[in-house]
Amino acid sequence: MSKKLLVLFTFLLLSSSLLNAQNNKMFQTVNPEEATLVKTDSSKQFCNVCGMHLTKFYKTNHATTFKNGKKEQYCSIHCQAHIHKDHAEKIKKIEVVDTKSLKFIDAKTATYVVGSSKKGTMSPVSKYAFSKKEDALAFQKSFGGEIHTFDETLKIAKDSLSKDTTAITKKRVAMARKGKKIYTSMCKQDKTPSFNSVGESKQYIIDNNLCKKLKPKMQQAVAIYLYDPILAANKDKMIKVAKDTKCPVCGMFVAKYPKWVAQIEVAQKHSHYFDGVKDMMKFYFNPSKFKHNHKVEDISKMLVTDYYTLNAIDAKSAYYVTGSNIYGPMGEEFIPFKTKKQANSFSKSHFGKKILKFEDIKEEFLY
Repeated sequence: MSKKLLVLFTFLLLSSSLLNAQNNKMFQTVNPEEATLVKTDSSKQFCNVCGMHLTKFYKTNHATTFKNGKKEQYCSIHCQAHIHKDHAEKIKKIEVVDTKSLKFIDAKTATYVVGSSKKGTMSPVSKYAFSKKEDALAFQKSFGGEIHTFDETLKIAKDSLSKDTTAITKKRVAMARKGKKIYTSMCKQDKTPSFNSVGESKQYIIDNNLCKKLKPKMQQAVAIYLYDPILAANKDKMIKVAKDTKCPVCGMFVAKYPKWVAQIEVAQKHSHYFDGVKDMMKFYFNPSKFKHNHKVEDISKMLVTDYYTLNAIDAKSAYYVTGSNIYGPMGEEFIPFKTKKQANSFSKSHFGKKILKFEDIKEEFLY
């Protein structure tokens, strides 16, 4: 092959690669220099609700200014609807990206095209906004969809929140399982709180240097896992508890703390649920203190939640680590494991003071 032909072949190959890259680029994605990011903290690059990269989904971005002056940015009107549903009275102004100019505009004056053939963000039904109605109509002519105001589009997003969130949760299962593996091998596992969103979880990871340097997808996987660790668990093997069930010892709603649930079943075939082993054992030793008159011989089954798998395991055969730097809903906790090997490993990593069997636990240890 001559030198000229080789140069021409290389040029055509590079041109083809660039064309393929452009064709594979999502419609919502823009170049970083084209995006306006309104936040200044460590969450600047990602959605405050779902944690997804804002530039990647820029054409559906919404920005909210709250009455206290705080600004947040969301990848979509789906995530905006999550916030609006619970905090509408705190919001001062909502802006949306104009699909044509890529500038933020007042959402109240925007014209939305809902349900076009262009892919949606966080919903199968796409929602794109325009500053000028004629631009929206031109987009509709090319890609279909219906014309709506902001209020109408927000209502559509709110009405589909439950359905869309269910679909998103199913998609997150595989990511959460990857996140669990990454978290256990590359991150500090101490005093991790509960989170209200994936975005909040992600910001905590960054602000607290929780993990070794992670690629963006790995960081997102860990954030999803920490936000909802149940996604990585086998729900069929977990202790099942109703949402309105309260712990008879502390009065807290047990279902809010699925990683810590414990259960005592009595002979009359009713059960008591607890937000941790410590409260379960307080009840076990002295049920009358909590307005119940069960005797030890009335108990037919006791279950606790294995720390690593979240599976229900027999309380009387489990191993419990005490005095570690991992805290449960009620502070210091007796952390259960199915095997002594797992308990030893956890204890070494988290400064546990003792490993106890069920029969080693004394009532005075609980207070």
